[in-house]
Amino acid sequence: MKIDTIVCSDCSEYLSSLYKQEGEVIDLTVTSPPYAQQRSGTYGGISEKDFPEWMLMRTREIMKVTKPHGSFILNIKEHVNKGVRSLYVLETILLLSKEFIYVDEFIWNKTNPFPTGSRKRLKDGFERCLHFAKTPNYQFFPNNVLAESTSKYAGTNERRKNKGAHNVNNGSGMNMSKRITVELVRPSNVITLPSSSLNIGHPAAYPVGLPEFFIKLMTKEGDTVLDPFIGSGTTAIAAYRTNRRYIGIDQKIEYVNLSNKRLSQEK
Repeated sequence: MKIDTIVCSDCSEYLSSLYKQEGEVIDLTVTSPPYAQQRSGTYGGISEKDFPEWMLMRTREIMKVTKPHGSFILNIKEHVNKGVRSLYVLETILLLSKEFIYVDEFIWNKTNPFPTGSRKRLKDGFERCLHFAKTPNYQFFPNNVLAESTSKYAGTNERRKNKGAHNVNNGSGMNMSKRITVELVRPSNVITLPSSSLNIGHPAAYPVGLPEFFIKLMTKEGDTVLDPFIGSGTTAIAAYRTNRRYIGIDQKIEYVNLSNKRLSQEK
């Protein structure tokens, strides 16, 4: 198997060949597929009706090459069609959750959302990142993504030492006298990052920090990260920066070339 590579291929064909040659080799997949009836000039487009089944087939292919401890992160956001928010992402979640473990929904909170152009809608300020796993024993390393605590109880540890513990409840039944705060804690499942503002030749590039967060959270150094819709190469760049291996696939040769160019500049 060639790793640390970007290949020009249909992802179904490549993943099928990869499985026949190597079996389960992927530790984590992070990707943003072509959305339903979006970017039709870029990827050919998939109808809202067909998207859930289409995504289920791709997910089966991805999970087939994934190790038992591996995970799949799907970045996606349904669009608005004639003033109505589409339901195809929710239908996709329901379909995938029948076959795979639906672990969690992360929210990418954008600090620089674009205007919608509609007087009856606010700026679209978030996207979904859906976490599916192959087995309940998926890799998870929260200590790799610790964030600064914002707890209102931070700084009270010293006062407790000086005055002694008090049996104080916070309304949830938790004895606050036994709660010890620390400076770094597990972050929430809301990831706050700006959209990518780089003019890099791809219409929907996400920021490197997004795949980098999941790579740190769900893999170890030396693990292999897959992006079957690599686009501008962002996932591969995040893998390279964190000392992981990568495999990227795209059916457009111009995006394969773009990914390789960005990786060369990164290296």
